[in-house]
Amino acid sequence: MSDETPVAPPPPPAPAGASGEEDSTTRLLAALGYLFGIVAIIVLLIEPYKNQRFSKFHAIQALGLWVAGFAANLLWAIPVLGWIVAPILSLAIFVVAVIAIIKAFQGGWWEIPLLYNAVKNFIDQ
Repeated sequence: MSDETPVAPPPPPAPAGASGEEDSTTRLLAALGYLFGIVAIIVLLIEPYKNQRFSKFHAIQALGLWVAGFAANLLWAIPVLGWIVAPILSLAIFVVAVIAIIKAFQGGWWEIPLLYNAVKNFIDQ
């Protein structure tokens, strides 16, 4: 028997982009993804960014927000009810997008209410 106490193994390394590794380019691309959906798609396809958790997090949320905006625009086709609901929903999506742009540009992780629950499975893959 030895008198040595067991030593705990070192903690696993943090995922890329999870601990303040967001450089200005990554933050800018994350913010631009909310403005231009094509930027979010490109971020998910380009090698250095598609493996960073921060980039992937914001790109997938941005695409989800773009889909929600598209759905809100489809509501205009419904007479009366759509004419009331669509502008309110579009304004809400715009406000959420502005907040998400600011958070992404600052390097923050903001889970968009309702939307994050719908897209979190894609983020963790």
